[in-house]
Formats: sequence, C-alpha cells, structure tokens
Amino acid sequence: MSEYNIRVAVEADAEELQKLMYEAFTPLRELEIDWPSVNASVDLVKKNLITSTTFVLENETEIISTITVRYPWEGKRRISIYPFVWWFATKPSYDGKGLGSKLLKYVEETYLRDTLKAPAVTLGTSARKHPWLLDIYKKRGYEVYAEHESEDGDLGVIMRKVLIPERFHEDVLGHPPF
Repeated sequence: MSEYNIRVAVEADAEELQKLMYEAFTPLRELEIDWPSVNASVDLVKKNLITSTTFVLENETEIISTITVRYPWEGKRRISIYPFVWWFATKPSYDGKGLGSKLLKYVEETYLRDTLKAPAVTLGTSARKHPWLLDIYKKRGYEVYAEHESEDGDLGVIMRKVLIPERFHEDVLGHPPF
C-alpha cells in the first residue's frame, strides 16, 4: 500500500488541482450545477490557493484529493462565523478507498479543531441536484442549519459540524444566512 502525505497546496499545484477537480466534478457539470469549483480555470484555482488554505492528499506520484478552508465565508453576506470547507474533490480512480474521508478528517480534527481551535466547521451542498451528499455529511456528524431555494429551483443547504462543543455558539449574524 502506498504512503500518503497531507500538505498545504502551493501555487505550483494549480494546474494539477484544476485537472483533478475538472475530472472529479464531471458528474456535477452533467447535473448542471454551476458552482465555481465545477468549472474552475487554472487562474481561479490559483486565486483560491492565494485567498484560502487548500490541503492535498498525495502519494509519491500524484495529488489524489483536495479540500479548501475559507475563514469564514467571505461572500457578499457572511453565512457563518466558522470556517467553511469547499472545493472538496477526489480523483474518481480513487473513489471508495476512503482517501477523501481521510483528508476531510485531517482538516476537521488536526487542522481546524486541534490547531486553530475552531469550535465548528461549515459547508454547503445541493439538496436536490445531488442529495446523496447530504447523507454522507450527516453520517460524518454534519447537520443542516440553513436552506436556500436558488433561481434554478435547486435547494442549497448549509451544514455545520461542531468540533469543540464547549466553545460552540450558534451563529448570530443579525440576518438569515442567505
């Protein structure tokens, strides 16, 4: 069995990461999901690497899985006070081997909980266009705490996982998250 390494991605990884995400997100493009990660250019991947912290799981020859942490969501309306994970992808040829789960667990526990002392982590997904992800994240301890109907009829959900219960507080943003 190969040894796997987890590290923070650098700008030199951008082209390989773009190819990995393009391949991994092909099913989402087929479902007409138009999130930035689904059709990301190399330039957009570079911007993501510069503005956030991107982790990769690799073996001796290639990057196998990736996930990015944003601090916190920095969109037009902040949806949470906690870090947000996104751009989570694993090469389809490695599906079912638990490597994406290994990377997510590392980010949740070693990086967010143990290093940054983040009380919780959030993520977003589609409840209608690829509902199977809801069950996957629920099994990992995530719960839905906000929903948003998009213009195309999809139901976007924001999920969170409490990492340090004694430090966790409900998000109080003064407005709905969407």
